[in-house]
Amino acid sequence: MSELEGTTLSHYRLKHLLGKGGMAEVYLAYDEHQDSDVAIKVVHRDQTEYVERFQREVTAMKAFTHGHILPALDSGQDGPWHYLVMPYLAQGTLHERLKTQGPLTMEEAGVILEQIASALQYAHEWGMLHRDIKSSNILLRDEQYAYLADFGLAKVVEERSDITRTGYVMGTVEYMAPELAEGPASTSSDIYALSILLYEMVTGNVPFRGGTSLGVYIKHQLEQPVRPSLVNPILSSSVEQVILRALEKDPHKRLKTPRALAQTYSQALKVSAQSPTIPVLAPNMAEEAPTVVVRFSPKRLKSWLLYLPASTRKAIAAIAILVLLLTASLSFGFFVFGNGQISAVQAMRGASAQFDTSSGIKSPQFTPTPQNTPTVVTSKSTPPAIHKHKHKKGDG
Repeated sequence: MSELEGTTLSHYRLKHLLGKGGMAEVYLAYDEHQDSDVAIKVVHRDQTEYVERFQREVTAMKAFTHGHILPALDSGQDGPWHYLVMPYLAQGTLHERLKTQGPLTMEEAGVILEQIASALQYAHEWGMLHRDIKSSNILLRDEQYAYLADFGLAKVVEERSDITRTGYVMGTVEYMAPELAEGPASTSSDIYALSILLYEMVTGNVPFRGGTSLGVYIKHQLEQPVRPSLVNPILSSSVEQVILRALEKDPHKRLKTPRALAQTYSQALKVSAQSPTIPVLAPNMAEEAPTVVVRFSPKRLKSWLLYLPASTRKAIAAIAILVLLLTASLSFGFFVFGNGQISAVQAMRGASAQFDTSSGIKSPQFTPTPQNTPTVVTSKSTPPAIHKHKHKKGDG
């Protein structure tokens, strides 16, 4: 049991621990003045660095007036404890929803994306970066209404980077943009994290996972994400293309604003509604691949080939040439092998097997697994009082 359970801070009686992250803890508490349950986040004053971030979060959340940014109801200090009071949402987080019920439909993901993108757009237009967009920081009032929460890592755009101040990059590694290894956080790195969230909503998993934080972050920089349709075959080609564009390694190639991402995804949904579906065999998903349903598009094969690395495309070309050569050899009848004869078909099978063995090409297996992504350290309107320059950006 936590030491604060059963105690009272101001007029809030703490019932039990809901969760913790870093040096902060969140409790379910009873508001004796309002006769209602609330969530209360606390940080001990001895945690100097966390208190600084906590105060920044309090200041930002008190000033925000957006319908999809979790509001601050109260804040203060009681003895050694700083506290922030927020609404208690029994529905829990988006991360818990995905873990227990699986991925959202394309339409459900579009609803949540529009709401969170609107909240992030609002923050960006006042010059505030969130820097920790992830499914566990999305709280659900119900199945169709979401809040963006936890501005503990938020900072004003013009502020110098945490890289120059402490030597570390702050955030959750599964959602961190590749460019953060060399430069400060930006609106584009927030959009990248929002795009990871979108990928997670429609597949049930983040695209990059690993045994260590460093290993995961290297994947962000060097590897392409598994195409969402290989994880969830129901996804349409148009939706997949939006997600992959949003996850570009080069920030200049991404959509420029959260609103632009939401609008482009909405347009892709309209295209999906007009596309027919046909059953096809999933490629090498298991020893006995079941028949699944995917959206049909004449351009899908071309987009898949263009998406593959150059080395893979060369290997496919080599296989195609080999197959053509072996097929042409059928016109020559039978081949003599040792003291006996085998058919051209048998020779072709043997040559193909030899090619596969020597090349070492293997079909990847994609097995979605549950995930838990705590905030780690890797190296609603922002109040005018803490931001000197209000600015707006156009949609990209």
